[in-house]
Amino acid sequence: MKEYLKLMQMGRAPARPIVEKESKVEENYWCFLKRPKYIESPRHWVRMAGIDVYSAYFDDRNNSLFPENAAIQILVMSNHSIESKIPIYCNTFTENSYSTVKGYIREIWQTGWDPRDSFQVPSLITCPITKRIDGSKEMSVSLTRKKCKDNKSAMKVIMKPKGSESKKKEVAVCVKGLDYQEDISNRLLEWIEMQYLFGVDTVSIYHFYLSNETQKILKYYKTNRNLKVIPLSLPPGNPNEPLERSAFLKGNRPQKRRHELLPYNDCFYSHIHTHRYVLILDIDEVIVPVEFDNYGDLLQDFESKTSGFRLSSISTRNVFKFPSNFTLFPHYHYMISNKKRSRKTSLKGEYGKSFSSTSTVATVFNHFALHKLSPAVAKSQYFLASEAVKLHYKSECPWESKKECHQLQTDVIDDTSLDRFERNLRNLVDQVVKEVGIKN
Repeated sequence: MKEYLKLMQMGRAPARPIVEKESKVEENYWCFLKRPKYIESPRHWVRMAGIDVYSAYFDDRNNSLFPENAAIQILVMSNHSIESKIPIYCNTFTENSYSTVKGYIREIWQTGWDPRDSFQVPSLITCPITKRIDGSKEMSVSLTRKKCKDNKSAMKVIMKPKGSESKKKEVAVCVKGLDYQEDISNRLLEWIEMQYLFGVDTVSIYHFYLSNETQKILKYYKTNRNLKVIPLSLPPGNPNEPLERSAFLKGNRPQKRRHELLPYNDCFYSHIHTHRYVLILDIDEVIVPVEFDNYGDLLQDFESKTSGFRLSSISTRNVFKFPSNFTLFPHYHYMISNKKRSRKTSLKGEYGKSFSSTSTVATVFNHFALHKLSPAVAKSQYFLASEAVKLHYKSECPWESKKECHQLQTDVIDDTSLDRFERNLRNLVDQVVKEVGIKN
């Protein structure tokens, strides 16, 4: 899979199309539908058309699929691949009207990563909005496999936020479904402060189970900073009792990878109207701007150097940082006190993380943008090591790099990338520790 990801970012891997050709809006004018009895809130699983629907978003960005129409983008999980295999019809309801159109399915997965069709997989279903209901302020949508079929339930569509026509903010950070039985509050606190220090406007954290101590930290930032906390569950049919679910996710790595893509894309779509870039990170990763103090200046400088490109994602190369025994430090100063890193910088396409553009991207993967909105969009670009570096704090060598683990763990050099931020970050962290009452 690692080699496939590298080839894909370079545009050389065999894959499903990631840019869609123009499709005709297929509306069924003579449908007579009953209005749904139940309008379900997004970010809750709703069963429709034999698939599990999670969320639905209004999307009026320029695109090649339905270039004359806005759309509703629906994130779903299915028991097997449904792209090109089943028809899906979208029933879109407004305050006083409705429309039925054929939906367009894109699987948020590539067969080269794992071709087996024995897992639940995430997909994006695009439902074009017909012109006659385009100006509606509220919408809900249901899915069926047959034309003109009633459904008792529909999902409320998350519409374009008021005031989003003004200038977009720079960067929103998204974190996958955290699942920790142990207390991670110390490490999480430092990581969150680091995001805000680098100019992130919003951090969204999806979570399964977290300890009371960890939730206390999230509650503090939710109250005092722009932090969004989104509870998460697996689709029906999967274990959702905390201990059983944790064991299931740890023991089913291929399925876990597929489940992770749904909150990533939900988070991406929640920011398409408000932020220029979305950055997907794990809480053991941090991207450090080398020449600038914040991500906004870093990105604007990169854009000025690549003005001939319509960027999809900008990736940062990875270096590992393993536990160091050379310093004693409080747990909440772990990242800034670890002064060593592996000498080797991971190759392009290995362990990198990307800023994905909300103006050109349709779906995202863990490491880069996946589907593009139109053909005239560049493949993933890379920051130079002199511009940005991704620090990856690992307790042990990842199994994907087992052949070079000895080199990564023993051939280390001094890491000074965070030195100029250290005093400010320590002060910020210490202040929160005092306010929340954390003990070392």
